[in-house]
Amino acid sequence: MAAACSFSLFALLVFSVTNVPPLVRGLSPVPFIVPVQRLVNTSTTGHNSVKVGQARLQAFNKARSGDFAASVPPAASLTDQIVTFTINPVVDGKNFSLIVDTGSSNTWVGANPENRLQPGLSLDLIEVTYGSGAVLAEAIEDSVDIVPGLVVENQSLGNAIASEGFDGVDGIMGFGPVDLTEGTLLADTEATIPTVMDNLFAQGTIPNETLGVFLAPTTEEDPVNGELSFGGIDTSKATGPMTFFQSTLPFWAISQSATFGGTTIMNTTTCVVDTGTTLLLLPDDSFTSYQDLTGATLDATTGLLSITEAQLSNLTTLSFIGTDINGETQHFDLTPNAQLFPRAFNTEIGGSADDIFLITASSGSTAASSIGCIMGQSFLQRTYAAFVTPDGDPGAAGIVGFATTPFTDATTN
Repeated sequence: MAAACSFSLFALLVFSVTNVPPLVRGLSPVPFIVPVQRLVNTSTTGHNSVKVGQARLQAFNKARSGDFAASVPPAASLTDQIVTFTINPVVDGKNFSLIVDTGSSNTWVGANPENRLQPGLSLDLIEVTYGSGAVLAEAIEDSVDIVPGLVVENQSLGNAIASEGFDGVDGIMGFGPVDLTEGTLLADTEATIPTVMDNLFAQGTIPNETLGVFLAPTTEEDPVNGELSFGGIDTSKATGPMTFFQSTLPFWAISQSATFGGTTIMNTTTCVVDTGTTLLLLPDDSFTSYQDLTGATLDATTGLLSITEAQLSNLTTLSFIGTDINGETQHFDLTPNAQLFPRAFNTEIGGSADDIFLITASSGSTAASSIGCIMGQSFLQRTYAAFVTPDGDPGAAGIVGFATTPFTDATTN
């Protein structure tokens, strides 16, 4: 089996590259660490989670084409994801449970009508469609207390008037690039709305506009199984140096190819790195190749790929390969165990305890599409990820970094 991860040892040199801030080494401790809560949806199935991912990818492609305000009919609820990760900020004295979403950039509250803020006097409206949900909200400004000491002053956010697809949560905190907010302010569709990260940096609360994301694999243990680091990277969670890839606006999107057991299954494709998607979604032809090579069958109940014990023993490495910002080829490998859906939750998605499901699904797109791939939670739970806006310039193309963690090689599923 190939090593779990192969990175060149350039972590100390990478920061001499133009527009990459010095934030990995020498920044200790990280200014603010915020715990992430894990919500497991026991009423969904793999079918719904696949549909949500596919709907999000369709919405991503519309935004990539410049159609930021396109109305995408909700195909399923965003909270039909099998797993949702949330944080719990305070706004105007109220506690909110907000989805951590690197695939969108607006922040809004009030999905739960019983937990909305008092209506303001704003004549401006915000409308956001996610492909897997939507919200219409009044635009307000308020302080957002993420944790004590980490407060965003005068944050423009939405106070929901109506929303669809957000059962069990109060809204979203968007961590995508600011370009994704274009078209959401109905009074001025060419305007953008500064994100939480933009304002934290502009207000001097964090030293650089960097979000670190650490998610542990989903188990039946403590629901607090991850963290966000604001203004730097928590190197205590990484077991190796960071490797950085250039991102392309308006998303945290990087170019990757993929091999399974050394066989190429995906040519270079634009992949969105998305905390708001549960599964790992590959272009349809790549998914078909992966299914053929694993021998998996599509389970009619869950909509996930299923393999036998014999096929599990033959499962090999799924590698994502890309060119880093230094022009060097890097790869991150998902071990056989990392490709498995957590068995502890098999029965909760309609399967049996002895089933062996895989985390990979079809994106419903092709590699030739603007965006054909989503590297969702199932990928991020095996890596430490960093999302960097260089020099705090919201209009600049970002950088996405990965490092190995103790969970990269872990046997958890």
